[in-house]
Amino acid sequence: MLDKRYQVFISTSGADMQPERVILAQTLVGMGFFSWGLEQRTPLSTAFARRQIDDCDYVVILLGSQYGEQSVSGVGYMHLEYIYAVTKQKPIVVFMHEDPDSRDPSLHDEKPELREKFKEFRKLLQQGVDQVFSYRTMRDLELAVRFNMSQMLERYPTTGWVRPQNTQALHDEIECLKNKLRQLETEIGKREEDPFLNLPKVSMHEPYRFEYRMHAYQDGNFKELKIEKSLTWAQLLAVLGSTFIHPTPEEYFSKRMNEYLNETGLDDARRIMPRAHAVARSQINIRALHNIKMQMRQNDWIVQAGRDDRQRMLWQTTLKAQKLLESNLLDQVQAKTPY
Repeated sequence: MLDKRYQVFISTSGADMQPERVILAQTLVGMGFFSWGLEQRTPLSTAFARRQIDDCDYVVILLGSQYGEQSVSGVGYMHLEYIYAVTKQKPIVVFMHEDPDSRDPSLHDEKPELREKFKEFRKLLQQGVDQVFSYRTMRDLELAVRFNMSQMLERYPTTGWVRPQNTQALHDEIECLKNKLRQLETEIGKREEDPFLNLPKVSMHEPYRFEYRMHAYQDGNFKELKIEKSLTWAQLLAVLGSTFIHPTPEEYFSKRMNEYLNETGLDDARRIMPRAHAVARSQINIRALHNIKMQMRQNDWIVQAGRDDRQRMLWQTTLKAQKLLESNLLDQVQAKTPY
């Protein structure tokens, strides 16, 4: 394996996050990342920040309890950096303090309007970014960075940077990977030709059991729960089908399932924590998600629809699935299914 390095742009609210920024930067350096970012912003520094974002592999937003310095437009510099990273389709990961209100009063914005902007920006990140992780202590932050930045390399692989003297090794590895890819494509082709290796189709009322994790909140604290859940294939098609009416990136399988589990998970949590009042951070088991996707493909409900400009695999519901979604058949099947 080549010795690669990755460039990470760090965006924070400013001086209030200096201790966390030091921990973040030190941890990233220890993992082989180059960290960039501007600690002090001015109107003149915006163009420089954008050049850094253009050249980086990943963008990390570190959010505490302040909205931060604002540009002349009234939008915070951290907020502007987030917007620019989104427009450039950069992989974004957010580490935010779990309970901003518990932080020292000196670390909060003094003006009410800034506090409101902070709350709105925090909510925007929670809803708009797939990879959002919370921390309470510096040790929590370090562990979260170590684990989740490694996961980012797998979920959102990028070219990175390799020392010039290693370019021949890079070419050799590319050729090796191409050969392996050709072998795998040949094997997959043979398997698809063999009907005995295909998954059997499932009926609409047949249940599928899977596991997922969530954060459940009770009495001012949260606990991570491991939940076993059962949904019929009719329910799963109803949850996922409308997301893929048009060609949509593969990552939206997990995004939509996790949204659904956040929306419906409170009842699941209350079986374990009766006084739970909210849930968040639901994450379906990766293997279960893969099985759902493959089964929907086998049932002729979804089909591959090429790749987008970021080379992400696109999926789309078939005409068969769209007719099921438009009819009342799914409602009839779910009505007959005991919960």
